[in-house]
Amino acid sequence: MASEASSNPATATGSPAEQLMKKHAEDAKHKATVEDAEDEDDIAHPPPSKASHTGTDADPTPSTTATASPAPSVSGKQKAQDTPLGSAGPGTPASFDELFPSLGGGPKPRSPAPVAAAWGARKPNAVSSAPSNGIPNGHSANGLPSTPGRGSGPQLMSLPGRYSERIQFAPSQLLPRTQLRKPVPDVLRDINKRSKATVEMKPGPGGIIVFEGRGPVEAVRQALKDVAGQLGSKQSVKIPIPASVRPHIIGRQGTVVQGISQRTGARIQVPKPEESGVPAEEEDDSATIDVSIEGDAVAAEMARREIEAIVNERTSTVNLRLKEIPAEFYPFIAGPHDARVNALEEGRDLKIQVPHYHTWTSQPPPQAPSSNQAPSFTAQEGLPIQLSGDRLAVQQARDEIERQVEQLRQQLTISQLPIFRGQHQFIVGERGHSLHDFLAETGCAVILPPSTDDTELLTVTGPRESIEAGINKVMDLAASMQMASVDIARQHPNAAVGAQAHARSLTRYLQHRHAIQQLEKLYDAHIVLPPADDASSSWELYSRDGKNIIRARSDIMNLVNGHPPQRLLHLNVDPFYHEHLRQKRAEQLLNEFGVQMVIPDEVEEEPDVLLVYEGPSATTSEYQFPKARPSADEVREFERALHLAEEQVLGLTKGYQELTTKQVDVPKKFHDKLRRFVNREQKGVPASEIPVRVAIGEPGSKRSRKTRQTPATPVSETQVLLRGPKDKVDELESKILEFVEQEKIDERERGYTISFDYPQKFANQLIGRRGENIKKYREEFDVEIQVDNGKVEIKGPKAKAEAAKGRIIALAKKLEDEVTHVLKIKSQFHRDLIGTKGSQVNRLQERYNVRVNFPRSASAADEGSPAETGSDAGQRPRGSQAPDEVTIRGPKRGADEAREELLSLLQWTMDNSHTASVSVAQSQISSLIGQGGREMDKLRVETGAQIDVPGARDAVDASGRVEIKIKGTKKQVEEAKQLLEKRAKFFDESISRTLEVDKKHHKALIGGGGANIRNIVVEAGGPDDRRELARMVRFPRQDSDENTIRVEGHKSVVDKIVASIEAIIKERESQIVESVEVAPEKHRLLIGRGGETRRNIESQFRVNVDIPKQSATGSNRSAVKITGQPADVENAKAHILKIVKEQEGETIQIPRHIHHTISDNGQLFRRLRNDHKVTVDHAGEQPPPRPAAGGSTRARINGGALPLITDESQDSSADNVSWEVSDNTVDADQGTIPWVLRGSAENIAKVRGILDKAVEQAQRQSSTGYLILPDPNTYRFVVGPGGSNVNSVRRQTGCKITVPKGQARGEAIEILGSREGVEQAKDLILELVKNAGNGGRS
Repeated sequence: MASEASSNPATATGSPAEQLMKKHAEDAKHKATVEDAEDEDDIAHPPPSKASHTGTDADPTPSTTATASPAPSVSGKQKAQDTPLGSAGPGTPASFDELFPSLGGGPKPRSPAPVAAAWGARKPNAVSSAPSNGIPNGHSANGLPSTPGRGSGPQLMSLPGRYSERIQFAPSQLLPRTQLRKPVPDVLRDINKRSKATVEMKPGPGGIIVFEGRGPVEAVRQALKDVAGQLGSKQSVKIPIPASVRPHIIGRQGTVVQGISQRTGARIQVPKPEESGVPAEEEDDSATIDVSIEGDAVAAEMARREIEAIVNERTSTVNLRLKEIPAEFYPFIAGPHDARVNALEEGRDLKIQVPHYHTWTSQPPPQAPSSNQAPSFTAQEGLPIQLSGDRLAVQQARDEIERQVEQLRQQLTISQLPIFRGQHQFIVGERGHSLHDFLAETGCAVILPPSTDDTELLTVTGPRESIEAGINKVMDLAASMQMASVDIARQHPNAAVGAQAHARSLTRYLQHRHAIQQLEKLYDAHIVLPPADDASSSWELYSRDGKNIIRARSDIMNLVNGHPPQRLLHLNVDPFYHEHLRQKRAEQLLNEFGVQMVIPDEVEEEPDVLLVYEGPSATTSEYQFPKARPSADEVREFERALHLAEEQVLGLTKGYQELTTKQVDVPKKFHDKLRRFVNREQKGVPASEIPVRVAIGEPGSKRSRKTRQTPATPVSETQVLLRGPKDKVDELESKILEFVEQEKIDERERGYTISFDYPQKFANQLIGRRGENIKKYREEFDVEIQVDNGKVEIKGPKAKAEAAKGRIIALAKKLEDEVTHVLKIKSQFHRDLIGTKGSQVNRLQERYNVRVNFPRSASAADEGSPAETGSDAGQRPRGSQAPDEVTIRGPKRGADEAREELLSLLQWTMDNSHTASVSVAQSQISSLIGQGGREMDKLRVETGAQIDVPGARDAVDASGRVEIKIKGTKKQVEEAKQLLEKRAKFFDESISRTLEVDKKHHKALIGGGGANIRNIVVEAGGPDDRRELARMVRFPRQDSDENTIRVEGHKSVVDKIVASIEAIIKERESQIVESVEVAPEKHRLLIGRGGETRRNIESQFRVNVDIPKQSATGSNRSAVKITGQPADVENAKAHILKIVKEQEGETIQIPRHIHHTISDNGQLFRRLRNDHKVTVDHAGEQPPPRPAAGGSTRARINGGALPLITDESQDSSADNVSWEVSDNTVDADQGTIPWVLRGSAENIAKVRGILDKAVEQAQRQSSTGYLILPDPNTYRFVVGPGGSNVNSVRRQTGCKITVPKGQARGEAIEILGSREGVEQAKDLILELVKNAGNGGRS
C-alpha cells in the first residue's frame, strides 16, 4: 500500500498516517538499534542461519552482543543466544537485565509477526533487503532478533566469570576526538580501574567500532553503559505518537516519563496540548505529536523502546477519523443499505461510522463541470468517517476506503437542477425516498441544500453512466408532488398595521408556537413559508395526496380567521431588554393575562416584540389554536388583556436611563481575558437589574441565543461594543479601559519568574482533580504555574505572581494543619449518616470546613452524595478504603468536632435503627399506600417509624410477595409491624367475587348518595369509610356497557354482601310497575321540600317512585310510576292517592282589604303549617299590595320637625303629640282573594274556625291611628317591662298596637281597631307616658 499511496494524486501531500510513516522511515537512519554481533572466530566461517546478516555493515546503529565462553571441557564453539536492547514486553519498562541479557536462559519463544501501527506506515513487506523502521534484517518489529532454527541445537549455558558483551557504534555516534576530555584509551583505562570488568575497543566491519566487555555480568553492563555515556555523542530523536496516548506517556503527575528518564538517562520532552496544535476534542489516533528524546545512542534507544512499548499497549484498539475524504463520496463508500461497510466489518473487531450525508451544511457541493472534466471535490474536516476497533483491522479498512476514494475520484460526476424548495424533502429524507433505496435503484446520490439557504439547486452525484438515471428519478419524484398556495394576507385586508405586516406577524407567531409543524404532521404535508424579509405572504403547501392539501389549506384559513389583527399587538422594545423579557416576563404575562410574547432572536437585533392573546387556556399543555372568527365580546377581551400586558412590558423601560452605545478598542489578544473579566463583573449585578450588553468578537460572526453580550456586530476585530443605561455603560467602559491598560503593563512583565518550595505531599491538592485547582489559579491570577517535584514555578506579572504565591503558600499552611480521622462504622449505617442526597454530610462539611468520605458502596446508595463527587486528591485511593471506614479530613479543630458530631449521630442512628420486615402481597401495596400516599403517611405519623415500601420495579418472590422494611426505635418498629401484619393478614384472607347484575339494577343498589350500598356493606360488617367502601364494592362506570360488580374483602364480609345483593336483585326481579295519574301541579306534594316526601314514601313502603320531570309532555306528564313488590306497590299507591286527595284543599274567600291584617305578614301561615299541618295558597292569584305605613309621612304633614334627644325636655301633653286616625274602609281594595287550605279534614275544620274569628275581628278594625310622641325616649314607657304596658292596653281596648323599634327616626305607633278602641288606646298610651314622666326620667 505504500507504493499505492505514493502514486495517489489525491494524497500527494499525504494523510497524517502517511506523513507519520515517512517520519518513521527517516528517523530509522538515526536510531540506535540492536543487532547480533557475531564472534570474530565465527565471521570466517558463518553458519547458514547468518547468511542474510550481511546488511549490518551499512547500518550505523549501535548493537550489543552477549557471549559466554564455555568451560574447557565443552568441545567446540557455540553461538550465543541473543536478547535485544529494551526487549521488555508492551507497557513494561526495559530493565537493565533486559537491556544486557545473559546466556543460559534456554530457548525463547518466537516473536510475534510484525504489525504496523495504525497511525504509522503501511503494512511492511514480507521480505526486504533494506532495514524496516530502523530494524536490520532478521529482526522482528519489536526488536527481537529473528533466529531460525533456534532451539534445534544444543542448549547454551552461562558460566560464572566468563561473561562477555559487546556494543558497537557508527563513527557518527561517537564524540569527535576534539570534544573528548581524554583520549579513548585513557577513558577505557579509567573505566577498567573502577570496574571489575575489562572493556576493549575493536574495529568492526564497515568502519563500525566495537566495545567488548568481559567479566561479571553486572560489572560488564555498567562498564559498557559508562562507555556509551562518556564516548557516545548526544542524539536527538523525535518519535511521532498518537495524541491520545500522550497522558499515558506522561503518567500521573509525570511519574511515567520521569521514570523512563531515570532508568535510561535520556531527557524526554512531551509537548503540551496547546503546543502540539492538536485540539483536545480531536485527540484520536489519527492525530500525532512528536516526543523529543535527547541522550547518548544507548540511552535514546532505551527510551524510544519504552515509549513505543507503551504506545503498542495502548493502541491495540484504535480510533481513527478520516477527514480527507469528500462528503459527497460517503453514500458510495457506505453502499446501498450500508452493504460495503457491513462487508468490511464482517468477521472483524471493527466499527465503521460513515455520516449519513444528503444535505450539505456549511460547504456546498462543487459546481457541475463542463464537458468531460472531473468535479473538484473537497473534504469536510468537520464530518469525518470514524473507524474504531482492532489496530490491524482498522488499518486494512482504511486502506480499502482510500482505495475506493481513488476510484470514486475518477468515476463520479455531478449534475445540478433547480427544484421547488417545498419538493426537496419529498425526494430524499424523512418524508421522501430513502437515500439507500435511491442509491440502489439509480446508482446515484442526492444532496439537498439546507433550509437556511435560499438556493433551489439540488445536486445529483453518481457515475457518468448512471447520472442520467438519477436525474430522471429526481424529476419523477418532484413531479409526483401536489402543490397549492394560500395567501393569508387576504383574510384580513383592513388590518391597522397593513395586511402584509399582519400576515408576517401571524406567521412569526405560529412558527414560535410550532403550529406549522403540527399542521405538517397532521396532514402529512410540507409547508414552505416566505422568508422574513420577503414581501410575499403566500404559504406553499406540498403533499403527495391532493386531498391532504385541500384539508390543510382549509385548516390554515380557519386558523388565520381565528387570529384577527385585534388578537395581536406590536411593541417597539429596544433589544437591550429582550433577554430580560424572555427570562423574567414572558411566563408572567402568559399566566396573568393569557398573552404570549414573541421576542426576536438575538441574531436579528430587531426591536419588534409581538404580543398575542391566547386566553386562560394558554398555560395548559394541550392549548388549542382558535379557528373561528371571534365575537365582539371576545375582541374586547383581547384588547383589554393586550393593553394590560403592554403596560407591564413598557413599564419595564421607565425605570432606566436613556440607553446608549459605546465602542471600546481592545487588542484581540486580550479578548478571551476580557470575556472572563466581564463575566466576573456582571456576576455581581442584582437580579432586578439588566446587565450591560457586551459584544466581543470578530466582525460579522454569528451569535447564538445563549450569548447575552450581543448588542450588535463589531465592525472590526478589535472593537468591543457596550449597550445599556448611560451610567452603567460609562462605569463598565472605565473598568474595561483600566483592565486593558493593566494587561498591557502585565504583558511587559510576563518574563518575571518566581519559584519556591512546596511540600510534595500536597501537590495533588494544589493541582486538583484533572488539574481543576491549578487551572483556577492560573485563570484567577493570569500567570503560568508549574509544579515539579516539590517546586512551584510561577511566571507572569510580578504583582500577580506574588499574589498567586501567597495563595499557594497559604494553601500549604492550611494543609499542614490538616488531620485525617478514620472511623470504623458498619456499612449498614452509612446511608443514614450520609442523609438524603448527602444532606447530613454536606452540613458537616460546611460547618467544620472538612472533607468526609464514605466508601463508594455508601455513595451509590444515595445518588449525589459528596462521597461520590468529592475530590480524593492526596488521599488513599478510594478502592483501598475499607467498606466500614469513614474518613474525615480537614483542619485539626474542625476535624475533631466533626468526628464528635458524626459519632453522636451514629449513636442516635444505632438507637433508632431497630428494623423489621413484613411480607405482603405485591397487589396489596396500592391499598397500603392509599391515594396520594395518605394511608402510609398516616401510618408513619401514628407509629413514628420509617417505613420503606418497595416500588413497582422491585423484585417479587415466586409467591408474588414483597418485603416492607420498618426502621426506628424498638417501640416504633413493634407498633408499625403489628399494624402492617394485621392489614396483611386481613388482605391475605380477603377474596374477590364478581356478580353479573343487569345495569338497570345498579342505580337501585347504590341508592341516593350511595345510601343503599352503604347500608348493605355496614350490615355485612364492612367499613363505613367512603374510600374503603368504594374499594370493597366496585360498580362499572355509567358510560360503560359492563354489568359486572366486583366485591373484594374478607371472606365473611364478601359473602354477606354478595348474598344481600343477590337477595335484592331476586326481589327486584319479582317487582311490578304501576302508574298513578297525578296532576302535574300536584307533583310537588309527592316530592316535598328537597325530595323529603318521596324519600319517606320509598323508605316506608320499600318502593321506587318515579315522578315525571317538568319537561315531560303528553300522557307521561301525569303518570307517576311505582316500582316494588305487589303488596308494597298497592300500599304506596293508596298512600299517594290519599296525599293527593287530602291536598285537594278547601277554599274560603277573604276580603282583600283585610288580607294582610289577617296574615300578619305571613306569621299566620307559618303557625297554621307548624301547629295544624295545614298549608295555605291562593290558587295562583297575586295577593293585594301591602298598604303603605303612613306614620312618618303623617308626622311630617302635621307636625314639622321632631324634637331631638339632646333637646330640652318638653311637655308630653296631648297638645305636643302627633295623632292621626284614618278610616280603613275608605279607598279599600274591594273584592276577595281565595285562601286554599290543604291538609286533613279535621285540621282544615279547626283552621277554618280560626280564620272565621280572625275575619270577624279584622272587619271590626275599621280605623288605624298613628301616634308620634314628642320625646323618643318615652316610647319605652309605652312598651313597659317585658311588654306589660302595651299588652295591658291591647287587652283593654281590643286593638292591635305596634310600637316601632326605631323610635329615633320619628316613626308612629300604629293602633288598629274600631274607632272607639283606637281613641281609647291613644288615651291609655298618653296616660302611661304622663305617669312615667311624673316619676322622673330615667
